[in-house]
Amino acid sequence: MEQKATIYTYGKEQIEATQLITLLQPYEINCVVDCRPIIGTSTAYMTSSKQLKDILQSHNISYIPFHKHFGIFPSTTQTKRGKIIYSKAIQTPNFLEGIERIQTGIKKGFTICLIDDERNTSNSLRYTLIGQYLKDYCQVIHIYSEAKRISQEDLAHYIEEQKAVIKNSKIQAKEIGLAGEEIAGLYLINHGYQILDRNWNLHKGCELDIVATKNNRLHFIEVKTRSSDKYGDPQLAIDKRKMQHILTAIHKYLYQRHILNTDYQIDSIAIIYRNEHDYDLQHFADIRPDYHSRKH
Repeated sequence: MEQKATIYTYGKEQIEATQLITLLQPYEINCVVDCRPIIGTSTAYMTSSKQLKDILQSHNISYIPFHKHFGIFPSTTQTKRGKIIYSKAIQTPNFLEGIERIQTGIKKGFTICLIDDERNTSNSLRYTLIGQYLKDYCQVIHIYSEAKRISQEDLAHYIEEQKAVIKNSKIQAKEIGLAGEEIAGLYLINHGYQILDRNWNLHKGCELDIVATKNNRLHFIEVKTRSSDKYGDPQLAIDKRKMQHILTAIHKYLYQRHILNTDYQIDSIAIIYRNEHDYDLQHFADIRPDYHSRKH
C-alpha cells in the first residue's frame, strides 16, 4: 500500500520568520503556503508577505501566497456570524484551485506547510476546512511548537472527547440543579411555605426558580446548587446582573398574575449537593437589591 504524503500546518496571530524557519527545519519543509488574509493593501502581521518570502527563500524554502484561495471566502459561504460553512466553501472555484495546486506541489516532491493567523488550531480553517478536505489524500500534521505536533485524526479524536466531557458535565450540572430545586421545595413545604410556581419563565433571563407564599407574603426564591464549594459558595452566583434579571422577572410575574399591592421579598437557597442523603442547605431571606441578605 502506497504511503500517503504529509502536509504540515502552523498558525499564529503574528508569525515571526526566524521562529517559523526553526519550526520547519526538522520536517524538511521546503514550501510555505501563506493562507493569511490580506487586510486592505497590507497585512496586519509582524512579518509581511514580502518579508516572509525574502527570508524563506534565503533558506531555500519556497513561498506561495494563497490569500485568495484559503484566506478569504465569499459571504455566501458564511453564516450570519461569519463562520465558514464547509459544504459551501469546498465548492468555491478559488478553494478547489488551491487544493489542486497543493496536490500538484506534493506530486512534484514539495514538503508543504500551510500557515495562517489562527493560533487555536481546532478553530482554524487549516483544521476545520483544509485539513478536513485533504485528510483522505495525505496525512495532515498540525505543528504547535518544536516539541508538540498532532495529526488531523488525533486532533479530531481529542476534540470529540472534549465535547463528550463538556456534554456530560452539562448533564450532571442539570441533574444536580434539578435535585437542588427538589430539595429546596421540600425544605420550603416543611417550613410552612405554600409553593405557587416552579421554574416560571418567559424567556432566558426572565426566570424564577420558585414562587411561594407564607404569612400572606410572596417569596421569590432563587435556588443555587453546586456539587462542592470548590468554586465558592453557591450564594455568590447571585451577582448584580443576576439580581437585575430576578427583579425584571418579578415585575413580569406580578403583571401577568394581576397581583397588586402585595408584600414580597427575594430569598435564596444555597445548596452543596453530594447526593440525595448528603447535602448542606442555607436559606438566605430577604435579599435586597443592594445585595445584602440575612441568613434564615
